[in-house]
Amino acid sequence: MKGVILAAGDGSRLAPLTHYCPKPLIAVGGRPLLDYTIAAFVQAGIRDLVIVVGYRGEQIQKWLGDGARHGARVEYALNPNYELGNATSLYAAQPYLDGGDFLLSMADHLIAPAIVAALALCAVPSGRHALGVDYQAQAPPQVNDATRVWVNGAGIITRLGKKVTPWNGIDTGVFHLTRRVFPAIVALAEVGDDGYGLSQALTRLILSGDPLWACDVSGAFWMDVDTIEDLRYAEAELQRSALPPLSARKVVGGKKL
Repeated sequence: MKGVILAAGDGSRLAPLTHYCPKPLIAVGGRPLLDYTIAAFVQAGIRDLVIVVGYRGEQIQKWLGDGARHGARVEYALNPNYELGNATSLYAAQPYLDGGDFLLSMADHLIAPAIVAALALCAVPSGRHALGVDYQAQAPPQVNDATRVWVNGAGIITRLGKKVTPWNGIDTGVFHLTRRVFPAIVALAEVGDDGYGLSQALTRLILSGDPLWACDVSGAFWMDVDTIEDLRYAEAELQRSALPPLSARKVVGGKKL
């Protein structure tokens, strides 16, 4: 199974830090945000990764290279239309995926490997769509500007979006998806929907009768870093969290890399 990490956006809410540096390379806890996302995939056993780049993508490619230093095998997909929405970034990854299921995360999310591992298992049998849902989210970087979900009694998400009300869970930004999501993204353009967000594409799937299952990851560490305030909060939380150390920190010649 492959992993897809969306790293194309310009991170305007983290300006001026992102004026000359892509958001995924902004440091938190002494390492780029993207390093934590990649480490979560690798430590969960997902090593074949597609990184979707756009804004200052060459800097991300220079940092990651082929991924070997991070214990991964990395391919890059370019999204020149990243300003249109994150669904366009996912669509850019399509040529790099085989016919099977894949996992998806955002490069600006700090996530524990347990969340990735849970999503890898949560959509069994293969062919289901699933989203990591936190029913206990309270931290500002989790709930501020969050994508909300409503999960019914059968464990299926019936509504998702930033303005969903009532709601009973928060979207962690980690998904188990299939190639059926791509026609839904194309349909957004065909009907002229405002924006090309992943939530809108998944809503189309839900309305078509293709269910989106909720994978309960409540209690696992995750943070969505969008603002300077989020960055400061995440810095403090990392110091006292149970997030495993980065797999990229290998000891060579007595020095940590």
